[in-house]
Amino acid sequence: MKDLKTTNTIAILIPLALFIIGFIEEGFFYLAAYSTMLTGLIQLIIGIIFWIKYNSNLHIKIYFISVTLFFGLWYHNENIYYMNKLTWPLIYSPLVLCIYISAIIYTKKEKP
Repeated sequence: MKDLKTTNTIAILIPLALFIIGFIEEGFFYLAAYSTMLTGLIQLIIGIIFWIKYNSNLHIKIYFISVTLFFGLWYHNENIYYMNKLTWPLIYSPLVLCIYISAIIYTKKEKP
C-alpha cells in the first residue's frame, strides 16, 4: 500500500513541478499539460492494482464506473454526437477522478 501511495504522490507532483518550472521557461507549461495524461495513466494502473488487492471496496468500484463513464461520454461527444454542454464537465472530470482515486488510496487503512 505504501508503494501505491508513493507512486501516486510522484505521479501528481510531476505535472505540478513542470507547471511551476513553466513560470521560468514557458515551454514547461505544455509539458505540464501533457504530463497530466501520464498521471492519469499511472493512476489508472494504481487503481487496477488497488482493485486487485481490495476488490470488495465500494469506492474503487465507483472509481472504475466513473472512469468508464468518462471515456464513454468523451468518445460519444467527440465521435457520435457533439454536445457543447457536455464538453466542460468532461474537461474537469479527470481532475475529479484524480482527487477521488487519491482520496481512496490515502484513506485506506492497512490491517496490522
